[in-house]
Amino acid sequence: MNNITTGYQDTEDQDVKGYFTQEQVNAIVSKRLKEQKAALAAELDQREKDINKREMAIKAAELLSAKGLSRDLASVLKYDTEEELQKAVDTISNMQGMKVEQDSGRSGRHVLENKLPAHNPVEAEPDQF
Repeated sequence: MNNITTGYQDTEDQDVKGYFTQEQVNAIVSKRLKEQKAALAAELDQREKDINKREMAIKAAELLSAKGLSRDLASVLKYDTEEELQKAVDTISNMQGMKVEQDSGRSGRHVLENKLPAHNPVEAEPDQF
């Protein structure tokens, strides 16, 4: 009969080619579990960042609307925190031409006209140059 080698040897101390010891299997499984755990943690972090970004966009639109400004400005503002958002909205709302009309009873915003002073044509001496 043919002598078939099964891969097992009589001594337990030696590793058999093609087989792993329990320690090697544990190390391989442990390594793969760590890699999978790290990948899942990275995915979870990315999802959390995306959710926070959406929440801040909603807050920005609400804050702009409350200040009487267009909600479309939320897409051009730069902010990562609520403090940065508040500062950006305050800067925009305090710009010339975006002031709230407080004298009249109207609420909301309107664009102020930036009128130039009236021109008074005075007979001036012609320029010497």
